[in-house]
Amino acid sequence: MNISFLKLTPLTVATVGLLGTLLLATSVIASDIEGAGDHPQIPRVAGSSIVFYQTTDYDRLTVPTGRWDGNELESTESLEGEVVRMSYTFDDTSTSTLRIKRSYLQALEARNFEILYTASGDELSGGDGRLFFVHGSDLFTRGVRDCCRLANRDRDIRYIAARSADGNVLVGIAAFNARQVGPAVSLAVVTADEMDDAMDHQPLTADEMETGLIEQGRVAIQNILFAFDSDEILPESADALATIANLMKDRADLELVVVGHTDSVGDFDYNLRLSMDRATAVVNELVNQHGISRERLRPAGAGMMAPATTNRSESGRAENRRVELVEIVQ
Repeated sequence: MNISFLKLTPLTVATVGLLGTLLLATSVIASDIEGAGDHPQIPRVAGSSIVFYQTTDYDRLTVPTGRWDGNELESTESLEGEVVRMSYTFDDTSTSTLRIKRSYLQALEARNFEILYTASGDELSGGDGRLFFVHGSDLFTRGVRDCCRLANRDRDIRYIAARSADGNVLVGIAAFNARQVGPAVSLAVVTADEMDDAMDHQPLTADEMETGLIEQGRVAIQNILFAFDSDEILPESADALATIANLMKDRADLELVVVGHTDSVGDFDYNLRLSMDRATAVVNELVNQHGISRERLRPAGAGMMAPATTNRSESGRAENRRVELVEIVQ
């Protein structure tokens, strides 16, 4: 197998010499999807490209550190902070998952990561590891659904869980054969951080919302927040929802389109559905919890189609994940 190497440091060159496997290097490749990049401490295997990439600035990530016994995982590790989920595919479809796994082990150990758990196939669960991959963890669900579904046969699943020496980075990595794709890697990594309790956007008053609707026909509500990859409205959204309800009670003639927006990370159709689901959740909350007539509200989903700013940065993506109110003028 002819393997081309990315730029290597002396440390990683020495590591290659020991095992003669593929080597990893942190880089951004032209064939990566737009806005994607490697985690600074989790480099890629040479010859791979990022085909799925999703970030959230703060979430809890739970990583399996033991076998799936059919009902639960033997053990897990969790960490809160910035979460990145990504998937890679390979130019050379003859690349084996064993070589990929050993390459990641080399790179992690060279960076003094503690290997919490590593196993393959039936060591992970029944079904040659399929039950671990599909049911034992939600680490890879989005990436697999969007780009790299498990092969029907010869899945050759291999897994690593690791933690940095300072405890600030936790990662789960799966190498496997994907349907119609060949070898693939899906990983999820969290970098510890304290949640910023300060709101980037001051909550709008009812008067400010009304002014935006009158002057621009729409107003962005940045303080309606949702659980990661979900239409579940978080409790800290209560004040913004109450303000919208109060405005509609004061303006009995006001009718609104509630528009959900997402960032550009992930599948277009999925984001379109998610934005619609979130808009519908807001409408339901206003109707069921605040007594607003459903006839005055209409949900709509714009997905990634109307960004407020660039999707090239996390701060931009955060601003693009929003709910907007649009006045219906008869």
